[in-house]
Amino acid sequence: MRLADGPSRRQGAEERVNSSRRTLRQRIKARALTALGGAALVAALILSGATARVDAWLFDALSRPTAPAADPRIVVVAIDQPSLAELGQWPWSRRVHAKLIDRLTAIGTRGIALDVLLTESALYDPEGDALLARALGRNGRTVLPVFVEASAAGGPAVELAPIPEFAASAARLGHADHAPDRDGVSRGMYLHAGLGVPRWPSLALALRDPRGGNLPDLQDFDAREDAPRRWTRDGYLLLPFARPADGFHRVSYADVLAGRVADEDLRDRWILVGIDAAGMGDTVAVPGRGDGLAEIYYQANALNALVNDATIAPMRLAARIALSALLVALPLLLLGLPGLERLWRPLAIAAAATLLLSLALLALAGTWFPPLPALLVLALGLALWRHRHRKEARLLAQTDTLTGLANRALFDAALGRELHATRLNGLPLSMLLIDIDRFHQFISTHGDAARDVALRVLGAALRNRARRPRDLIARIGFDEFAVLLPETSADAAAAIATTLHVDLAGLPGKRETGLPEDARLTVSIGIHTIVQGDAHDAAEAMNRVEAALYQAKQLGRNRSFAYNGNTTGEEERNAAI
Repeated sequence: MRLADGPSRRQGAEERVNSSRRTLRQRIKARALTALGGAALVAALILSGATARVDAWLFDALSRPTAPAADPRIVVVAIDQPSLAELGQWPWSRRVHAKLIDRLTAIGTRGIALDVLLTESALYDPEGDALLARALGRNGRTVLPVFVEASAAGGPAVELAPIPEFAASAARLGHADHAPDRDGVSRGMYLHAGLGVPRWPSLALALRDPRGGNLPDLQDFDAREDAPRRWTRDGYLLLPFARPADGFHRVSYADVLAGRVADEDLRDRWILVGIDAAGMGDTVAVPGRGDGLAEIYYQANALNALVNDATIAPMRLAARIALSALLVALPLLLLGLPGLERLWRPLAIAAAATLLLSLALLALAGTWFPPLPALLVLALGLALWRHRHRKEARLLAQTDTLTGLANRALFDAALGRELHATRLNGLPLSMLLIDIDRFHQFISTHGDAARDVALRVLGAALRNRARRPRDLIARIGFDEFAVLLPETSADAAAAIATTLHVDLAGLPGKRETGLPEDARLTVSIGIHTIVQGDAHDAAEAMNRVEAALYQAKQLGRNRSFAYNGNTTGEEERNAAI
């Protein structure tokens, strides 16, 4: 009979290998589905804009160290309080602006942005308009702003451009739209914007290139039926604001006009003329400035970023989704590989890599990749992994490793819980205590591999007969199993025990079980049913079911016996001794 040990061991080894492969395939499949779910979740976060505000604040923090200094070639000519005191109440005659333009023309500047509203003719000083138009023409490098006025609900936007006389004399027109984000903070600019079609370059772009040129391809512009009625934008770029944002070389309008500013301070400079007097003109909310920034300094920062090639391009939506999905999906897939199932490192490394990649793209490539959606999904994955790891650890501590059934600790806890439930609801609780007959002889005959197979086969047979959610099957000893059957009568428990005997009797000859062909596996079963009114605890319940098991063995084994109350388990054991 010992000759059966070799085939039995091979069969057991093959079964373990096949089981391991099935488990690995299941885990990889589960990880693939998890990775796909993670990629879908990060795409949903990006498309919904749920993290947009926090992404914007993160950009503010990360871009601040790389912000360029204020370029000394940029000079702000401020319409400030001293200028108002000297030149009179605003608005001034266009003659004053004409004198300023002529003075700057004589000095020789790179370009001028006259950032003031020139959308209406001066009814009482048409000669002043003519003088300004001629001064603009003589300079040839002055750009003028185009403003947009917000429309009433449902109405069209209004484009406010300089009067034709000035527009024809200016080197170029540029839009002065600063496009705030959802939180009201302006972090960037659109290179082109306009009513219907984004035909106007930004004021800063027009100043950098006053001679103009062909418009670049409109990458983001999407023509719609209502385009003629709406203000359209294209080519969004983020701006790293100088520190401080109003730290550009500044001179007073009146001082320039009166010659109190040295020509060397203005020659070959970009000049931005705009309002800087308190209580006058628009202010723009920019990062790091709770009090707002005069609009002329917003334009100075836009020019500063353009001339120093420091603008930052937001990553395109499709690329952002693809990269975020990859950063999320890859570590989730790695968790399914052997040796990585219980390691948090892939998720933590991916989170660090996501943040570092965002910083590297920002600092080295001038591209903004918002990392928050990927970081949130990775954090969620890490939290779920930790929850699952703790759950598996608890389950492992309560599980028999060979059969996968509950162990004695879990059985004892469940027994106490179900006894309490029986006392409350009055429904019966049945217990089965199963012992393999002559198991040591079985092992001696068929070997250790057959021993393990037999224990697993018995566990599987018990699972087939106790399937309800609250039914509990446990291996509580070397060859001893217990079954808790809540809300089960004595007759029903006896029927389950009988079917188990029938199942085991049909095993010989079934190769799929892995047992030797001549192996015969039988069990003795003790049965005890607790009903409402039974005033005994878990220890007494175990004592009684053990007594029933002993009676089954005494009656010849391979049978069941229900506790009848005549003898306690301790008395039966003493009698056996």
